[in-house]
Amino acid sequence: MNYVLPVVVVLICGAAVEFNEYQHAIADVHESARRDSQTYANLIMGRLDTRFTELDMALAALHGPDDNSPVLSPQVELSLRHYLLSRPSYSTFSVLGADGESIQWSTSAQKKILAEPLKNFSSVLKMPHHLLGPIHYSENLRAVVLPMRVREMVDGKSGYFLGSPYRLNRFLDEQELPPDVRKWDFAVIDTRSGQSLPHQAAVQSLSRAEPDMAVQVPVVGYPFVVQTQLSSDRAWQSYVQTAPARWSAEALILALLVIAGEFLIRRRDREQMVHLRRLTDFNMFMAQASQCASQADDEARLLQEICDMAIQYAHFKIALITRPDEAQRFQILAISGARAYLDNVVISARADVPEGRGTIGQVWRTGEPIFNASFLHNATLAPWKDRAVQLGLRSNTALPIYKDGKVWAVLSVYHEKADIFDDQLQILLREVCINISMGLDRIYNQQLRTALLDNSVVGILLVKDRVIQMTNSYATRMLGMESDALIGKSTEILFASYAEFERIAQCYTQLRQHHKVQVPGVHLARADGQILIADCSGVQLSDLHNDISVWTLEDVTSRDLSRRLYHALVNAADAVLLATDDSEMCRRTCLDLVRDTLFHAVWIGRVNDVGQLEVLARAGEGTAGIERINGCLEQCCGEVPLLVVIRAWMRKNLVYSNDEFTEQASSPCLNFIQSNNWRAVLSTPIWRGNRVWALITFAAPHAQVFDENSIALCKRVASLLGHALDKLDAKQRIECMQEQEA
Repeated sequence: MNYVLPVVVVLICGAAVEFNEYQHAIADVHESARRDSQTYANLIMGRLDTRFTELDMALAALHGPDDNSPVLSPQVELSLRHYLLSRPSYSTFSVLGADGESIQWSTSAQKKILAEPLKNFSSVLKMPHHLLGPIHYSENLRAVVLPMRVREMVDGKSGYFLGSPYRLNRFLDEQELPPDVRKWDFAVIDTRSGQSLPHQAAVQSLSRAEPDMAVQVPVVGYPFVVQTQLSSDRAWQSYVQTAPARWSAEALILALLVIAGEFLIRRRDREQMVHLRRLTDFNMFMAQASQCASQADDEARLLQEICDMAIQYAHFKIALITRPDEAQRFQILAISGARAYLDNVVISARADVPEGRGTIGQVWRTGEPIFNASFLHNATLAPWKDRAVQLGLRSNTALPIYKDGKVWAVLSVYHEKADIFDDQLQILLREVCINISMGLDRIYNQQLRTALLDNSVVGILLVKDRVIQMTNSYATRMLGMESDALIGKSTEILFASYAEFERIAQCYTQLRQHHKVQVPGVHLARADGQILIADCSGVQLSDLHNDISVWTLEDVTSRDLSRRLYHALVNAADAVLLATDDSEMCRRTCLDLVRDTLFHAVWIGRVNDVGQLEVLARAGEGTAGIERINGCLEQCCGEVPLLVVIRAWMRKNLVYSNDEFTEQASSPCLNFIQSNNWRAVLSTPIWRGNRVWALITFAAPHAQVFDENSIALCKRVASLLGHALDKLDAKQRIECMQEQEA
């Protein structure tokens, strides 16, 4: 919801804007069509007005002011012909009688034929004596024409009619329109018949025209309408032309909103995670303090452990428990953290001195806890403010510890952040002080009871679906990791191999059935590459899905190493005692040293005069092809470190490497070493007589294996083997002497 809802809102707003812009585009297209249609309508109106004006002028030329003769004289006909010659656009010109049907005179061959009935003509609204006839096809002109007549009014009565057809192709010609106006498909509709010009096919009546499909503009004063057909493509093109800039702005706004939302959400998540981790730490502190108080058997130890736990679990900078002496000066009973803060600091229980008005003095006198949000904004803490700021302390709290119903001491803790003591943390700290008070009362009332304290520090993991949800600080320290490095990670990260991971996986069935399980001797991987051996215990928690468990990790590495070292020494001793000659002694020693010990490869060899390795005995992984090292040695240059075995042979002394992969990173032998997983390697000479007879080499698959104890073991094995060889040589000499004497 945090991510989707803002985006949905923006998309809805963007869709509304785009819909509005599309409607604007449609409106713009309609307005442009209406404007251009009006231009065409005005052109048509001007043409009709011009034609009627010319007919009026011709009508005025028929008679003078005193000529009322109903028949045209030859002079009038001659005058009309001269007039027509000056008007070449008039192909046909007729003078009709007062009835509007009898032709008095005409330029066409139809002079004696009756004209169209007057009843078919309609008058023009703005000029009633101007008449328009029905549009039709003229056989004489071989064109579609619009008949036009002008009636002469004499003393309120109709006189002559002057008529002329208007060729429709001239009437509707669009060439005089500007080029940008001619882009439309214009249709001129005769409103008298609903016909589209110049075609005779009937079209939709004016009242039925769709307003969103066509724009209709009337030709003012005439029974014509200019109709412009519209298509959705024009509106879409208009919309698309303006869209890129708008879409870019909308996309930018959306991107900025998403970035801002992402920033705010991540910041909130971080704050929530910090708060949750702090709350978890305080819960752990409370739990440990409660356990400690319920099992403590010594006041001083209890108080010191409470302070230590406040530092370890709640991550305070300073935690101290203090009470005033007879001089009303507070003496420290227990303290943990940055002790330098209290060097030469005087805290008094008296209210009449500045040193007694701090949080500790007030809590001692009132018995009520005080939560100080910030050193910088509390005037009563002025005597201690400068030193607190120097040490990075921003806030503190002081809470009373009761014993036998009275305030016995004050617990004060200091944190590096201001404003951290919210309601939840205050409740937890009050609970801690209640637990301390209960522990002190229990110790006071039951001196003979032995308290079981948490002497064995173990790592604690809260696991759900084999994903680590929470750890204590000891677990991460034990594995050499940062405090929150395991949160949210698969438990596979803990183990030295996938086989160990699967070994624990098989225990989950037992965990679900019995709600607890113990797995001894689990190999864990530290961040620095060392192998950690731990006894693991799991407890199933009650949950809706029964998929949450708490695991404790107890470091038993030293115990396991001691056992394996002992096995190695015993195996080597057995091999020496059971061997009958030097070859069998070396072979048995190598075989026994890789059986249930630290090492997975052991071999005995020496370097001959030409610098090649000669293997005398071998056992374990990769030793079958150990002679391949000779090929690598020939490619080594002076800048590459020599192998451990070569250096040991040259120095005639013990040489080891706890991370041969790193040291031989540029060596040609690296592939061979990595393929056999000889990570930690130690070579030590075997002295036979007074010279180095051979080298015994130990290889382990893990780094940092060789420490003081394991090195001493390797020396002991080499020494034991050397003594055995010397005894074997002495035995052989004695037997030889006996044979000679015999």
